[in-house]
Amino acid sequence: MGTGFSFELVNAEDYDALRPDYAPEAVAWLVDRCGLAEGSLVVDLAAGTGQLSRRFAYTRVRVIAIEPARNMRSIIEARLPAVRAIDGSAEAIPLGDGEAHAVVVGNAFHHFDADRAFAEIRRVLRAGGAIALFWAWPAEDSMARYPTLREVNEAIEGIRAATAIATAYRSWKDLPAQPRGFSPFERSEFPTIHEVPSARLADLYATSSDVASLPPHERTGLLERIKEVSRELPEILRFPTRTVVDLSFRENDRI
Repeated sequence: MGTGFSFELVNAEDYDALRPDYAPEAVAWLVDRCGLAEGSLVVDLAAGTGQLSRRFAYTRVRVIAIEPARNMRSIIEARLPAVRAIDGSAEAIPLGDGEAHAVVVGNAFHHFDADRAFAEIRRVLRAGGAIALFWAWPAEDSMARYPTLREVNEAIEGIRAATAIATAYRSWKDLPAQPRGFSPFERSEFPTIHEVPSARLADLYATSSDVASLPPHERTGLLERIKEVSRELPEILRFPTRTVVDLSFRENDRI
């Protein structure tokens, strides 16, 4: 089942400015792997403020961004004129059958009702079309260069351990099982760097759904602690990260 979280609770400007981006090499690889060309339709589900849509728009494909949160969608409308933004969800995609060459999802599939989402994605994909789940994950040594952050990370992990959203998110760490009507997933990874001003580190954490969904007193205490620690850090933080892409194709012989 989906998490039920609404990103209307998150500051969309902070989300757009601070969230980790996706490696351009990952998008170029997917375009080549799937044979996408100018005019191919790519649907970005739960598009947020359009980080992934922006990357695909650079490749000259057609991009439709589907995002239920009005505050998030308004950023796409204002800043990405080449992208068509539509209100909708993964469980009820407002497109016709077989319209899309590819459906992409950036760091969001854990919020979906997976069975309903896969069925809808299969419906809107043309035969042989691709579904690609993009994840922006830290590299194994992402905290090594900032030992001061380990205390904050431990506090965050302790709080996150009890949240349903974090549990749903972690369930996608392994390669997904083969969905009905699709080929087995394959996984590729692409290194990149996530740069964040240390003064904005608490604002970054505040855009995370598991933090934003905490009870107000817990959320406020956590963010205040992050602000305190941030004062001891370099002005710009550079975290090694990786764009992980899980790719599958719509099969013709299953319903």
